[in-house]
Order: sequence, then structure tokens, then C-alpha cells
Amino acid sequence: MVESPSCGTGNAMNESRPVVLFDEACSMCSRGAGWIKVRDTNERFTLAGQESEFGEKLLKARPEGLKQRDSLFLLDSQGRWHSRSGAIVRILLGLPKAWSAIGALLWLVPFPLRDLGYIIVARHRHRRH
Repeated sequence: MVESPSCGTGNAMNESRPVVLFDEACSMCSRGAGWIKVRDTNERFTLAGQESEFGEKLLKARPEGLKQRDSLFLLDSQGRWHSRSGAIVRILLGLPKAWSAIGALLWLVPFPLRDLGYIIVARHRHRRH
């Protein structure tokens, strides 16, 4: 498997649904998790705070290349790790209605530009209330 900088493989810890790991200490991240929960009408994703017991166990199983990355993570049902914009696009693709179409459009944006946008927003996430 060829890995992009935002993707790695790891242990899915027997979770059958994709897991979204978000920073509970970040209000923007917590609101984002709430946004996903409201729109995930098919209950496709499991949401877990990175500081929760479950979240910490999953984060310990991250691939080495992602251990120093401060990001939203998606651990898919095949045990692959995705971070930054790669995680966001895959989450959107898994949501119903127009959200999957928006995810498909974002997928067309070149990876470096998508991740640059993610990094810019992430740098300022603790400043937002």
C-alpha cells in the first residue's frame, strides 16, 4: 500500500465502524464532532475524544509517522489511519446527502492545498471560542 503523508496503517482495535478521534480540549474540534454526530444519521462513525480511555488506546497504536502529528484522525474500518484534510474528506464522503458530494469535490483539490487549508485553520483553533 502506498501511503500519503496523511495516511498510515495500524490496529483498528476490533472497532467495526470508522473512528473519528478529536481533541476534546479544543472547542472548535468538539463542535466539529457534534456536527458530525448530528449529520451521521446512519451512525456510520464512532466519535472518540483523544483524551478518553478509548481514544488514548487508539492513539498509542498510531503508525510512527503520525505519532507527532496534532490532528483530527480517522481510523477506518480496514485499520488505516487518516489525518488532517484526508480525514475530513473521508468523513464527508461517509455522510449522507449533499455532504458526500462536498467530500467528493474536496477530494479533487490537490492534497497539498487541502492540507495547507487544514493547517492554517488548526493553528488558530484554540483562539476561537
